[in-house]
Amino acid sequence: MDITKAFIKAKRPCADGFRWYVRNARPDQTYQNLLDALVQAGRVQDACWLLDQFGPTDAVLEVDTLEADAIVFAGTLQVAGGIDVDGVVRAGRCIRAGAGIRAGSLQAGEDVTCGGALACGGDAKIGGRLHAAWGVQVQGALSCEDLRAGWDACCGREMVMAGHAQVGGRLQAAGDVRCAKGLRAGEGIECAGNLYAGHGIESGGCVRVGGHLSADWGIVARGDMLAAGAIRAGESLYAEGDIQAGEGYGIYAGLQVPAHAWATSARVQAARRPEGLHSGWWAGPPPGVVLAAEDGGAD
Repeated sequence: MDITKAFIKAKRPCADGFRWYVRNARPDQTYQNLLDALVQAGRVQDACWLLDQFGPTDAVLEVDTLEADAIVFAGTLQVAGGIDVDGVVRAGRCIRAGAGIRAGSLQAGEDVTCGGALACGGDAKIGGRLHAAWGVQVQGALSCEDLRAGWDACCGREMVMAGHAQVGGRLQAAGDVRCAKGLRAGEGIECAGNLYAGHGIESGGCVRVGGHLSADWGIVARGDMLAAGAIRAGESLYAEGDIQAGEGYGIYAGLQVPAHAWATSARVQAARRPEGLHSGWWAGPPPGVVLAAEDGGAD
């Protein structure tokens, strides 16, 4: 791709960045050469701006390991070992690492996969799938298509998944969690904000939510299901502990099921009948769980 002065100027860059380009760019410089030169000059955000303007390429950078202050590559990063970068790791297409990834911030136009853990000190913005064989820890916000982590997945702000999320351990977020399809965590879910899934939610432990808890399908917790706001499910609610909404809020099952089908498709099961149960069929405790309060019977 030929990058010319007129081409750059037409994209309306900042004045300081355009001055740098006029003074430092060479006529024979390629797109990637220019990105590299900007990063080497400490102008990482200008390199990211340039990639935003001119888009990804099909180039592939293959290395054994990657250690740098920052890297902005227009194509795919293919690393046999690990990635260890203090600042920005940015790829126009995929990032693939055979071992772990550590980055100050992470952005990829397509998939990110790693054979170890992913640790990001800022935001992680991924246009495709994020698959980590071990855990995922993001200090800022996380957005991706599908999320798969073998261990825990922890986020310091909000988490947004445009597809499915599957976590082998605990899923923890200090902000909202929004998953367009199904969400599954092997050892529990803790969310400081609102939690929503477009399909169902399944937790191998407790579900604790600092805001509203909702799913268009059902919600399953192998422990308590607790929210500071309302609990809403399109189908059934199942907990092996208590189901409890916040003070003044209600619990609603079967919101996407006709009332005549509640007994089969909008069942509510927990260790005790939840207070504030406004819709759904109270079916008593799950098999093997002793009822902890008086059984109010079926609604």
